[in-house]
Amino acid sequence: MQKLDAPLYNAVEKAAGARARFCMPSHAGKAKGTLFASCAFDYTEVEGLDNLACPTGVILEAEKKAAAVQRCAHTLFVTQGSTVCMHIALSVAKDRGEVACIGNMHKSFYGGCALLGISPITFDSVRDFLQFTAKSGNVSAVFYTSPDYYGNVFDDDALIKECEKRGIITVADAAHGAHFAYSTLLPVAAAGRADVSFCSTHKTMAAYTGGALLNLKDDRFYDEAVYYRQLWHTTSPSYLVMASTDYSRAIWQKYGEKFYADILGKRDKFKKSSDGAVYRIEKSDDISRLVLNFCGYDAHEANSYLASKGIFAEAAIGDKLIFILNPYNVGELDLLKSELDGFSPSVKAEEYADKSRKVANMCGRVVFVPVGEGEGRVCAGEIGFYPPGTPFIRRGEVFTHKDIEEIAKKAGCTFGLVNGKLVVLQ
Repeated sequence: MQKLDAPLYNAVEKAAGARARFCMPSHAGKAKGTLFASCAFDYTEVEGLDNLACPTGVILEAEKKAAAVQRCAHTLFVTQGSTVCMHIALSVAKDRGEVACIGNMHKSFYGGCALLGISPITFDSVRDFLQFTAKSGNVSAVFYTSPDYYGNVFDDDALIKECEKRGIITVADAAHGAHFAYSTLLPVAAAGRADVSFCSTHKTMAAYTGGALLNLKDDRFYDEAVYYRQLWHTTSPSYLVMASTDYSRAIWQKYGEKFYADILGKRDKFKKSSDGAVYRIEKSDDISRLVLNFCGYDAHEANSYLASKGIFAEAAIGDKLIFILNPYNVGELDLLKSELDGFSPSVKAEEYADKSRKVANMCGRVVFVPVGEGEGRVCAGEIGFYPPGTPFIRRGEVFTHKDIEEIAKKAGCTFGLVNGKLVVLQ
């Protein structure tokens, strides 16, 4: 069988044929059961497989191949998702001055800020940010999200151009855009345009969960990024994750145009067959992100209905149900359509927003209280619903009665709780 142009994947595949393993992990590549079907490829840093902490061999070679396709000077592999990439980027930015963000950010941004002692300056628009930085020279970096959970990209051309003039680092959370570099049918990737960007290969490509890439436009932050990866990253990186990321790059690089032409054709067929359905298909910049709008009805109801039929969507948010299309599932759109034909929505979606929330001083020690006792207390961390993972209550804000009701109702999908309790300041 012809080998893929995937050096790390090939090395791990070769190592899977070892005669005996007296190293971690202790299943020794021989554990039985369906769950362990891939265990022969689950390795540690043995001879020939390189070391993520200081790569000089097949990992570095795989990173260079990923950087080339992303049109970046450097790409770093990560096995703990875009969260670690975010924390590395924040560490690089913190060393230089104030950190800003535009629009909604993932909870990993706020978590990283809390860990690093950063108080981010937040802006609703590029215009507001540029007006502020024209007067203040203290901002070192600006973070933004592109694409968002619905597959829509951030119009960042003016931002990147102005930040380059002002010496401000641009950082794009492109977690959902790992596949953009592989087809002309997709939006232009943030990688190679923003100074720093990162994407999750496990979200839209064939990598195992946790696979992510940190992309550096040029050489300026390479040493720092490698240093901070050593600090933030586990010392036990998953070779299954790294090898599958390398595999994904090789396969997508070879077949990407075909993959997304096929996805576009089948998506268009699905759209045409959905005329008169109980949902409408939302516009998305990313053809592989299928968003169904149930027009005021709760998408969670549709999500539960499909799950009972053995069909799992990516996320239900309000009245929208989100699906990620890829080469491995696009052939099942006919099945999805046939099951949706049997669904009739009955539960109205409820949008939650409470603009009456006050902001208090961040002082006092952290304590944990039952949700029902949270009204009037000061939030000590970010609270939100997953997905999409963006907070609706931020640290320093005071919980309202409406907040408490909503959190109690959705405790099962709320992040920021600890053992079901609110984290507040005493």
